[in-house]
Amino acid sequence: MEGKSMLKLSHVLAFLLLASLFQSLMARDLISDGIEVLQLPVENDGEFVFCPGKLSWPELVGKSAEYAREVIQKENSIVHDVRFLFPGMFKPANYVCGRVFLVVDFKLIVQITPSMG
Repeated sequence: MEGKSMLKLSHVLAFLLLASLFQSLMARDLISDGIEVLQLPVENDGEFVFCPGKLSWPELVGKSAEYAREVIQKENSIVHDVRFLFPGMFKPANYVCGRVFLVVDFKLIVQITPSMG
């Protein structure tokens, strides 16, 4: 019986030793590593949204993509990723603060209202 107890104790000690080698997984560590973390909505002009600041730019439809990128980054400081999509391309389903999609034609003219996500 004593042999089985020692074996169980050695398994527990081995597990604890291995567990101590891994860092704890915390949201702030994920954010600093560039991994997206689910955010709770914040109030913006009486409406609850996931991202602070301006979320869509309807005035940019018909403008050049480069001009639209500059305006978007100037008007919302959290925007760090502006991506171009051509008509018919799929927009990823996950919502990311700081990412804006510009649907452009082959002349790089904005076709659809750019929005955060």
